[in-house]
Amino acid sequence: MLFQDITDTFFDGLMISTHPEFNHEKVFYYEDSKVGLKSLVAIHDSSRGPAIGGCRFKSYSDFESGLNDVLRLSRGMTEKNNVAQIPFGGGKAIIFADKPKSNELLKSYANFLNLLEGKYISAEDIGISLQDIRFIKNYTDHVFDNVDPGPYTAKGIFYSIEAAIKFYFNESLHDKKISIQGAGSVGLKLANHLADAGANVFIQDIDKSKIDNISNPKITPVEDAFIHECHLFSPCAVGAILTKETIGKLNCKVIAGGANNQLQQDSIADDLLQLGIIYVPDILINSGGVIGLTKDLMNRNKNQTESELENIASRTIDLMREAKKESISVLSAMRRLGF
Repeated sequence: MLFQDITDTFFDGLMISTHPEFNHEKVFYYEDSKVGLKSLVAIHDSSRGPAIGGCRFKSYSDFESGLNDVLRLSRGMTEKNNVAQIPFGGGKAIIFADKPKSNELLKSYANFLNLLEGKYISAEDIGISLQDIRFIKNYTDHVFDNVDPGPYTAKGIFYSIEAAIKFYFNESLHDKKISIQGAGSVGLKLANHLADAGANVFIQDIDKSKIDNISNPKITPVEDAFIHECHLFSPCAVGAILTKETIGKLNCKVIAGGANNQLQQDSIADDLLQLGIIYVPDILINSGGVIGLTKDLMNRNKNQTESELENIASRTIDLMREAKKESISVLSAMRRLGF
């Protein structure tokens, strides 16, 4: 077993603290060769409280790819928690999916969390389910196992899309075309909310089984949601899909979705604006998950939690209005106003 603070070290051929994505407090590495676990935890900022964020079980081409992901995702969690106005910092974990997920691997990950002594509190993410988190809870207190954050994330995004459509088109969602990439725990729930509100929803997922049996007549599976003609495109799968090479293929007026780190780099938001496309930052609208996860700690009842989800849309409109007034991207407006 190896547990190491690698923040200021030369590790796996990389000087961690000089990595382009690094502006973090701590980066920890844990390896348990007996069960095939290799994991990173990045703590971006804990000035507001313990760092919280999901754990991602994913295959990476090499160590640097995983490091880049955990650094970007943890920074996004700091920004997301700040926008959501909750008293927690930002962190993230990844598990390199070199070996199949197993109970022994999850138990070892729990030991990693225990060694961090509450500096980071983990939750579900891609490849790690609520069931996994509840299993891990048997071996550590440093997880959120109270709710599935997906429905809360989807509801916050729904309110924000509804508000963005109203602001941009001065119309309701009725008969608006919304194209969703990803039919996971957020995308499919979002699709149903939008369809119930009268939108025409088009959805894609690499796992066709997730969308083959959709019965709602307002939801239509498509081959490529990215290029589908629509009023609003909602990325709810993987990140870094908006690049200088890909954005010219878009056929929408607004982008607003739940995937983390949709922009390959922040300047893409300005490039999109030049194309006449409004990008609503993921860190602004996908904070419903952390609102749901922390509702018990914040002593929020059901109505108060719903109100907080609706407030995401209010902040979205405020920032869209500021961006329009200053002829800047919504992301630039966020940065200018200190988010």
